[in-house]
Amino acid sequence: MKPKRKLRSKRKRVACLALIPGLMCGGAMAQSAGSLITTVGGTWMDFGGSSATALQSSSAVGTFTSPGTGGQIHNTFTAELAFTYFVTDHIALDLATGVPPELKLYAQGTAAPFGPHGPTLDFGKLQPLATTRSWPPILFFKYYFGEPQTRLRPFLGVGVNYTWYSHSELNSSFSSALQQVAGPGGQARVELSSSWNPAFNAGASYNISKNWYANVSVTYLPLKTNATVSAIAANGQPVLTNKTHITANPWITFVGVGYRF
Repeated sequence: MKPKRKLRSKRKRVACLALIPGLMCGGAMAQSAGSLITTVGGTWMDFGGSSATALQSSSAVGTFTSPGTGGQIHNTFTAELAFTYFVTDHIALDLATGVPPELKLYAQGTAAPFGPHGPTLDFGKLQPLATTRSWPPILFFKYYFGEPQTRLRPFLGVGVNYTWYSHSELNSSFSSALQQVAGPGGQARVELSSSWNPAFNAGASYNISKNWYANVSVTYLPLKTNATVSAIAANGQPVLTNKTHITANPWITFVGVGYRF
């Protein structure tokens, strides 16, 4: 009887040892060197710290600042698509992109572009004052803690962002007022400067199965732009130019699901 018991015990140990490589490799294959993972999810952009400087207007009359004017960008939601390539078991390159969010600028104060004795415009009655589409892709360099086979892996990242804008539009009443200043055949024009910015990221990924995982992260993007709103005459010359510096600085929260190809 004793030899049989020893044989059963050895078989059990061999069976357990045979299972271990499968369990280890199954986890490692999800987030190890050479892995390419595509992640989709939703992004909440919090612009609670956004602001805009007082409007500065220039024309043939002179240059004037409208005290008390300013603005903020409202929070918004969009979809994100990310591609992550693991250079090593711990270091990864991550390109975060997605649907360009529509940003809305809400302003307050009274604009007096021609000085205190000229015509005024109450920004508080023009909501939103302007809208635009933002294109803010970010390339991250991330460090993943833990071993590849670990199910829950926190990470830290630092990245570089280049942001530009499209489909920028003014409130219809604001645009009409500028067209009147521009004169017959004139137009209103809005421009937002593009910019390079750093980005800082922290989060964690959870290995659901061999190829699937969940991801959650928070990104801080110190984003700024210069906005120029002009009344352009029919001959193409600016009649009135209004400028403000917008500080966006969004906190970006992302929740998504990824698949390893």
